[in-house]
Amino acid sequence: MNLYTIKKCFNCPNRLFELELLEDKFNKVITALDLNKHLTARINSNRTKHHQIFQLALAGCPNACSQPQIKDFGIIGQVVPQLSNNCSGCGTCAEVCPEKAISIITNKADINRDLCLNCGQCIRACRFEAMLAAKSGFRVLAGGKLGRHPRLASNLFNLTDLDGATKALQLCIELLINEGQPGERFGTIIERTNLKAYFSQET
Repeated sequence: MNLYTIKKCFNCPNRLFELELLEDKFNKVITALDLNKHLTARINSNRTKHHQIFQLALAGCPNACSQPQIKDFGIIGQVVPQLSNNCSGCGTCAEVCPEKAISIITNKADINRDLCLNCGQCIRACRFEAMLAAKSGFRVLAGGKLGRHPRLASNLFNLTDLDGATKALQLCIELLINEGQPGERFGTIIERTNLKAYFSQET
């Protein structure tokens, strides 16, 4: 029996990435670190409880339908828009932006980075290819949980690539194996350890 789950969002029009490659890499990391063996050793009964399963979620865009914010480890696909010189000021990008992060100023689009969630809808909507993808990758979250003491996942990286996301999972599982106590959720481990320091030592 697997003591971990990987939930990924559906292949919808908003999806910025195909998640199968990431899922495959994550499965390989989990197998190489023998996570099932380590978690099984910490279960004191024959019946596995929900909170004893390490839960991962892969989201292809900031809509985050797979709920990475409340999972032990989560990924959210991102694409950072950047304006080119082709902008005509038509306002289409501003109309489609769910966050109202784009304004038209002196016949040019202007992106408010504090509001932008990097969902890429403005890039898809632009007829003049004035909105370009400056960067793309994954936001990495860890330590989310529900239950008696709910906790939103901590933000580990705002934007990293496929290898960076895979390395982050490896370090999180190693921390779980080395520091975790029987029945302890990963979010609790994060709260009582210095996760940022652990990452800086290992990367």
